[in-house]
Amino acid sequence: MGLNTNFRPILKAGRWELTKQQMKESVAMEEGASVSSDAAGELDLSTDSTTNFRGILAQAIAATDSDYATAKKLKYVWVPKLAEAEAEFTVGAGTFTTADVGKGVKYNNSLGLAVDTAGIQARITKYLTATRGVCTFNLDIV
Repeated sequence: MGLNTNFRPILKAGRWELTKQQMKESVAMEEGASVSSDAAGELDLSTDSTTNFRGILAQAIAATDSDYATAKKLKYVWVPKLAEAEAEFTVGAGTFTTADVGKGVKYNNSLGLAVDTAGIQARITKYLTATRGVCTFNLDIV
């Protein structure tokens, strides 16, 4: 669990909890990936149509891991405890400016946000740089 450049929870007291969660088998995932529930209740990578955000992966999953093909394997995930739980994000697509603060946007992929695409997956709460910002995730749609 190192420093990643994808989603990164802002660890304010009581807003995120690090827990082991059941993961989908045979899917490589980068640390800091946004994960959502699949039909079997296992966590998988979030997509631009995901509506069931569950957390941020705290450890990478590689195809070379001994448990890579294991269904329901347990991996560490940062799980939001409050709707106000914020995370830093990487701009995955679009031109990011201070004017984007307050916008609801979609995932570009599980590793960033499409800041020019209206959506309900995340809300931008702060501009940091042209490539990084802060957001909350829509927990009301779970």
